[in-house]
Amino acid sequence: MDKPSKEQIRKTIGKNIRRERLSRNISVDEFSDMMGLTPGFIGLIERGQRGTTSSCMYRISKVLCVSIDVLFEDRECDENELLEFNKENAFREKIASIIFDFSQEELAYAANMLLSLRNLRGLRAIDDEDSKNMA
Repeated sequence: MDKPSKEQIRKTIGKNIRRERLSRNISVDEFSDMMGLTPGFIGLIERGQRGTTSSCMYRISKVLCVSIDVLFEDRECDENELLEFNKENAFREKIASIIFDFSQEELAYAANMLLSLRNLRGLRAIDDEDSKNMA
């Protein structure tokens, strides 16, 4: 087994950091704020163009809530799956931001509308228990 080059190690670490960040739906700007680094520097790390110190790797693992060894794993990452996951989360966050300051009455009305829409579209039958909890 050949010893990986420093460049290969940096690319693997960067890919894993990006995968973990995206899986948590954290933007580069949010991550850079959490890390106290610039978004540009985060981009260099994620592209494997810049290495990091052990203390920075430790902080990254703590911010992403992963064991540091996860950042060194050489495994394939399905980018399309991550992008699809993040699109779904973005829609959920948009809805959450819209209804954030709704009154209890408005929330109940919106929930009933969504349950009715789900039923009409045939996506899922409305469960009596769900309807009771939303009222």
